[in-house]
Amino acid sequence: MMIKPGITELSKCVDSRYTLVTMAAKRARMIGEARMKDYDAFGHDKPVTVAADEIAEGVVGYVRSEAIERAKEWEEEKAAAILSMNESIAEHNIESTENNDNDSE
Repeated sequence: MMIKPGITELSKCVDSRYTLVTMAAKRARMIGEARMKDYDAFGHDKPVTVAADEIAEGVVGYVRSEAIERAKEWEEEKAAAILSMNESIAEHNIESTENNDNDSE
């Protein structure tokens, strides 16, 4: 029996087969637990089939923890750069005002 969507199609949705297997297993577990409460919650397909369909459709995704850390670091660097730039502008404006005051005397 062939599972659809196939591995080729699913591989386009992730960066590695390991990620695909992990995503499918976690989502299938969630579906199985939901079915214990309400059998018709996800239709009559097997949990792994439902999980594979959701991955192929883009309903289920993932975020690498390293990517989150890099994004936080980037935001901190960006905030520091903006603060530094604002301080430089303020210093420049003060110097310009002082120079204009000295020129007008």
